[in-house]
Amino acid sequence: MRAVQPPPQPEDFIELDDVRLTFNDIHSVVDTFYGRIAVDPILQVPFRTVKDWPHHVVRLTHFWWIRLGGRPYLPGMYNPVEKHFIAGFNPPLLRRWLAIFKKTIEEKLTPEQAILWVEISEHMGAALSMKNESYKEIMAQQKG
Repeated sequence: MRAVQPPPQPEDFIELDDVRLTFNDIHSVVDTFYGRIAVDPILQVPFRTVKDWPHHVVRLTHFWWIRLGGRPYLPGMYNPVEKHFIAGFNPPLLRRWLAIFKKTIEEKLTPEQAILWVEISEHMGAALSMKNESYKEIMAQQKG
């Protein structure tokens, strides 16, 4: 992976709604969360396509760094709608994913940081569900 700009240092931070998150905070949440997903008896099924977990953590740390207000430092964009649709994500899997994500965030961050990130992730989850349904309809029309 060629960097777009130098990667953030662990102490680099973003501030959103007067809440500060360091790059290390984000990486810690993402790394812990995907460590849990890799062994979760239900979610490891749709995530079986992940062959390189350390690389996945790097990509998703970058995704969340950008989503929470940081500048891109890796080339390329991550498309969660297509990835999750192909993996077979559905509302029950998404609810489980969000529950584990919320638990991880609450364990790793301050209450203020957790409230902010959980709210953002829940909004993204709702949007992902709607887009997955639209994607499913489009795919069905193309086949039909």
